[in-house]
Amino acid sequence: MFRRRPFAVLAGILLVGNATLFATAGDFGALAVPAAVLASGPVFLAWYRPVAAWAVMAVAGPLITGAGTALAGPMTPVPWYVNLQFAQVPVMYVLALSATRRVTAIAGVVTIAAGAATVLLLDVAGPVTVLTGVGSWTLVLLAAVLVGDARRARRLDTLRAAEEVGRTRILEERARIARELHDVVAHHMSVIAVRTASAPYRVEGGVSEPAAREFAAVNAAARASLRDMRLLLGALRGTDGPVRTAPQPGLSDLHELVESVRRAGVPVRFSVTGEPSLSPVESLTVYRITQEALSNVVRHAPAADTTVQVLADADGVAVRVDNVAPASTAAAVEARGPDGRAGPGLGLIGMRERVAALGGELIAGATEEGGYTVRARLPKGDDA
Repeated sequence: MFRRRPFAVLAGILLVGNATLFATAGDFGALAVPAAVLASGPVFLAWYRPVAAWAVMAVAGPLITGAGTALAGPMTPVPWYVNLQFAQVPVMYVLALSATRRVTAIAGVVTIAAGAATVLLLDVAGPVTVLTGVGSWTLVLLAAVLVGDARRARRLDTLRAAEEVGRTRILEERARIARELHDVVAHHMSVIAVRTASAPYRVEGGVSEPAAREFAAVNAAARASLRDMRLLLGALRGTDGPVRTAPQPGLSDLHELVESVRRAGVPVRFSVTGEPSLSPVESLTVYRITQEALSNVVRHAPAADTTVQVLADADGVAVRVDNVAPASTAAAVEARGPDGRAGPGLGLIGMRERVAALGGELIAGATEEGGYTVRARLPKGDDA
């Protein structure tokens, strides 16, 4: 969350300054350096352990005051001296930025109360001096806490907004996938409805009355399912989305997809191994995964050598899209799909949702050579 160097530099400056001040004005002698470490160390510790840094800071003030009193030097440091506040302010700021308001409030009260009680018990200063010093000290620490808390609140708001946008994008992607799957399933239900309605007339010699009633019942069920799916699709699409009538693409359309990517300037090698026997949903999923992967190549690695493989076996089908590192650091082109239109989904989000819906596995990430790989495995579906 924070860079280490500013904390290290500030702690080093405070260490030298406090050591010099304690040695000269406070007459700490050999204790000047340990006292300076105790006073300045919390600044560096706050970089990665804010609560621990505050604990050390809260103890450092009373200890240094007690040491100054015991040494009876010309100056006895009190916790609200400016040289000590230079360390206290960044620690309290980081604590307010990292911890809850309750923890920060308790830390501030404990720090001030411990410092004031030490000065009064050791009779280092009179009540008026203590009251004035504690008042100014409280205002300085309060300002640091308020600034840190305000930044923490903004950061939390940003994180919540980002999470909400992420959830919305995932829901939108799932709805889009559901619409595509609806088109595929609706086609098959339409075929069932048509075939069951025409079966009594297509069967040579006719069918018996019980068989005709059975065909009619299946036809009615298929039509009811179509109606229900249309209602579901309307709920998913809402009122703003256009109705799409084009058929969904599949495995047979991959050649055209690869050619469009080649025309965009990306050298692509495409191969199909085995004899894929895919359902329409699986075929659509293979197409969309390949399309999203190639779109990413066009956007982020233009002109990079790319390989697309579809591997089918008895257990299912695998899709692999690998590209090497781009030859140059040319600016990525506009985020559009291989066919020139806006990409169909949300990249890895869409791929993962599609693969998960079919019980498959997806691996995507950078390679050691600087390229990128997308590997999806879809298990063989149950035809029962």
